[in-house]
Amino acid sequence: MANTLAGGLPYAEIGSGEALVVFPGLSRASGLRDAKAYGPLARVTGRTIVAVGRPQNLRRGITMAELAGLHAEALRGHFKAPVDLMGISTGGAIALQLAVDHPELVRRLIVVAAASWLGEQGRAKLRKYGEQIAAGKSGSGILASVLAPPSLQWLLAAKIWLDERSQRGVDPTNMLATIDAECGYDVRTQLGKIRVPTLIIGGGRDRAFSEELFRETAAGIPGAKLVLYPKRGHVGTMWDWRFGKDVAEFLKS
Repeated sequence: MANTLAGGLPYAEIGSGEALVVFPGLSRASGLRDAKAYGPLARVTGRTIVAVGRPQNLRRGITMAELAGLHAEALRGHFKAPVDLMGISTGGAIALQLAVDHPELVRRLIVVAAASWLGEQGRAKLRKYGEQIAAGKSGSGILASVLAPPSLQWLLAAKIWLDERSQRGVDPTNMLATIDAECGYDVRTQLGKIRVPTLIIGGGRDRAFSEELFRETAAGIPGAKLVLYPKRGHVGTMWDWRFGKDVAEFLKS
């Protein structure tokens, strides 16, 4: 069952051991419907995964710095020392912004399937997706084009459409506000402020963030380590058989 941090951020704990805080990817709801999916990672790392959802009642036009600030306030109120922090996709962008603006809260940083900005093409697709959702239409085709290879896009689009149908009663404002923040997000010139051990994990076939963006992000952070899975896309990166092992080794280093 999810509890609540300062500022109304929902969180759920999976596993046992020292905490590894995880900021998940983009979702229509701010809750943690898929928190149990972190079970394998908790077992491999020997950590308690503290999955933290998005704040409630976000306003349209919020910046990534403001969004990261809300997450920072929640962590500051719950943990007595800097944490090991992992961000996935949109959560990775929030984690990078938090590490830039609130370095005292982070001990180690892991960024999965995310980079220092979306790139122009990524911004355009995410903005268009948000416009479709705001208009009450399906964004399944746009999202599938980012998350899956061409041969599987129709199948994923159908799955996303069904998921959208199942969440018709969920107000998308929070998600749209998060999209606003990510479309304006860019910490390329601030990466040098991150002085904690950092691991960037990306897929060579990611259609949301290019391999070039992963490399640029790792190069901008002093001492950062980059791990690329050449045949993995945006979603497949986290499900690669090497993922848990690479995270566990980094946390022990």
